[in-house]
Amino acid sequence: MSPSRGLGGGIERYLMTVEETLRAGGADLVRVDMLEPDADLSLATRSRFLLRALDATRRFGRADSVIAGHANLIPVAAAAVRLTRAPLGPVLFYGTDIWGMRWTDRAILRADPRLRPVTISSYSAGALSKVGVAPILAPGISPAWRTALLAEAARRRPLSAVPTVLSVFRLDDWVGKGAMVLLEAVEAARAAVGPIRLVLAGRGPAPGALHELVSAHPDTELHESPTDEALARLYATADLFVLCTRTRSRGPGQSGEGYGIVLLEAQLAGCAVVGPASGGSHDAYQDGVTGQTPTDESATALEIVLRAMLADRARLARIGRRAAEWAGAATRPEDHTRAVFTTLTGRLPPAGHASAGTGTGTGTGTGTGRSIPEQSARTSPRRDGIRSVTPRGLGES
Repeated sequence: MSPSRGLGGGIERYLMTVEETLRAGGADLVRVDMLEPDADLSLATRSRFLLRALDATRRFGRADSVIAGHANLIPVAAAAVRLTRAPLGPVLFYGTDIWGMRWTDRAILRADPRLRPVTISSYSAGALSKVGVAPILAPGISPAWRTALLAEAARRRPLSAVPTVLSVFRLDDWVGKGAMVLLEAVEAARAAVGPIRLVLAGRGPAPGALHELVSAHPDTELHESPTDEALARLYATADLFVLCTRTRSRGPGQSGEGYGIVLLEAQLAGCAVVGPASGGSHDAYQDGVTGQTPTDESATALEIVLRAMLADRARLARIGRRAAEWAGAATRPEDHTRAVFTTLTGRLPPAGHASAGTGTGTGTGTGTGRSIPEQSARTSPRRDGIRSVTPRGLGES
């Protein structure tokens, strides 16, 4: 069960890779999405999702696992676990959802021994410690997307006249992702190292306030919803990738970085990185080897790191090559397949099945998997004689 498909963001990319990995490993899988791009999160939408999820659960029969793709789906997952008699009900957590979890969902999670928290980094595992011991399932990268990024890293390009700093995030979350701090830090760094080209990219549309902010800063570009091909090229042609997510655990503007998949993507494309000062991104790169971390979330601390790294671009290119090597080793598809199956189903992948998916990667561009969450379901035979249900027309990611 997934909160959405087609809306963009790290959670969707995480879940799409999990889905692709399970299918490629031989699992019979039904995915039910609550939201699609043209739907609002209304009471009617929630009600339709509940009915579709329970209908799919009833049709499926006995299951090995019921996976809740977000903490908000805990009540539906609890019902589905009972209907399918599944021994395992992993609930996936990412970051701010841990802080904002409803007390009712927390109570259900604690009361049902089959519902188990699973999270994406050591940081978020620590944040979940009061709920239970949460195994870590780090994000994987779609094999096709991973191959495309590594191919970009293998191309040797001459250094451009002006160094490029890149940041990729969902553009409507530009405040939480620290765009203003990044702009301030880059402007300060220009005084020390000379001209710097700053590129902001990600799923759009970008709010008007972000357009105004970018237009007020020279040598700054905004790329809305780049294709995967264009995004891979942005990663590979940047000198330095920066993610400076703000950490706010209280109030209406909650933000935080549970992991930062874009850090992995940038490194696969051969780009050195700077991660957020706080959060779970420390698991996504090697501090001091493939990237650096500011001492705090201030623009001053970020500017110090930018100046130090951009001062020697030849060294920065060497760091980028090491980053591609490390990220390639850290994202081997066969390792991720094994981790997905053991963590989410309690068993190893079936023997004889492919250890990696064949679908295309999504990156943060416009390439997304197809979702038909409102359509009816059909039954199909399973190899063990138990029926499974697949939403009609549901394409594999």
